[in-house]
Amino acid sequence: MNLTRGQRAKIADLVPNGQRFTLGVAIEAPGMVIDFACFGLDGQGKLSDERYMTFFNQPATPCGGVRLETPPGDAAGFAIDLGKLPASVERLTITAALEGTGAMSRISRGHVRFIDAGGEVGRFAFTGGDFAEERALMLLELYRKDGVWRTAALGQGFNGGLSALVEHFGGSVAAEPPPPPPPEPKASVNLSKITLDKRGNSVSLDKRDNAAHGEILINLKWMMRAGVKKGFFGGSQPNNIDLDLGCLYELRDGSKSVVQALGNVFGDLRKPPYIALDADDRSGASASGENLRINGQHWDEIKRVLVFAFIYEGAPNWAEANAVISLRTPGQPEIEVRLDSQSNNLPMCAIALLENQGGSVQITKLVDYYRGHPDVDKAHRWGLEWVRGRKD
Repeated sequence: MNLTRGQRAKIADLVPNGQRFTLGVAIEAPGMVIDFACFGLDGQGKLSDERYMTFFNQPATPCGGVRLETPPGDAAGFAIDLGKLPASVERLTITAALEGTGAMSRISRGHVRFIDAGGEVGRFAFTGGDFAEERALMLLELYRKDGVWRTAALGQGFNGGLSALVEHFGGSVAAEPPPPPPPEPKASVNLSKITLDKRGNSVSLDKRDNAAHGEILINLKWMMRAGVKKGFFGGSQPNNIDLDLGCLYELRDGSKSVVQALGNVFGDLRKPPYIALDADDRSGASASGENLRINGQHWDEIKRVLVFAFIYEGAPNWAEANAVISLRTPGQPEIEVRLDSQSNNLPMCAIALLENQGGSVQITKLVDYYRGHPDVDKAHRWGLEWVRGRKD
């Protein structure tokens, strides 16, 4: 069944069992980043329990009635089991919200589709011509009326982004910390340390007397501040997070991969990639932090290294982590990069890029924030294939 804007239908007319199915969502909007969410609302259309908002930071409802699951060919998706939802949840609203700049009028096309075990059974399609300068959309709704679940193809534009949607549905959003003061345009230097203050600042470490570089030590230190941190909805949560140091690398022979605790890919100093991670500090309590080592004797075999930090466990809160990396190599000043441009809802930070420039080590500050490894890979054109991993 193809649904048109404003059309309503019984779920049982779309899905044979009427209870379990998947909603696949996709929007084609070049150059824009779009977040999808499912709001579980009460009879007044309010989010009475904030645990029933399903999105990238909260992948399932407590009852298991809604969970993130992306079907092949879609940008996002939600596995629905209506039978598991509590009586207090009377409707589910699927939304889309822009992250960053843009407007929904720039959408080329999009859809929400119903999928059961036999494949697609229904679809609501739309285009940007249905919208103007809105930054959020209410796409489709599932609602319970007279004990029967039905659907409505909404296609309704909404001013504001994801935070505005949360507040519209009666939720509360944690206040963002004040922005840091503007950095100086140049790196600040003292006798023993170079601090890369601004994104794009770079410095080159040249070989001394044509000798090979010594060991390049990259150290991550972080510490949770006392107290508690606020979650997306403003509620207090424990401030424990597990912040991991790692890197993407590319060698001169074209081989590429990752060194990190996730997946237990700790690398090797004595053979390719000549990069190794010492240990995994899961609390931020270690005095030595986490160390990533590069064998400078083999720097000529390395093309580039992208150093990143990833919040493996705990809600993202970079401001509370107070993280800093330092880079040390014998006979050279220490290089320091602080994670000082916090984006508190994204779990991954690309911190610095090390490039082999004629044998020198050129270090450039990035401090860009992403949802995960594939987004970092895409932004820096690494070209790896990514699968889920875990730490032992």
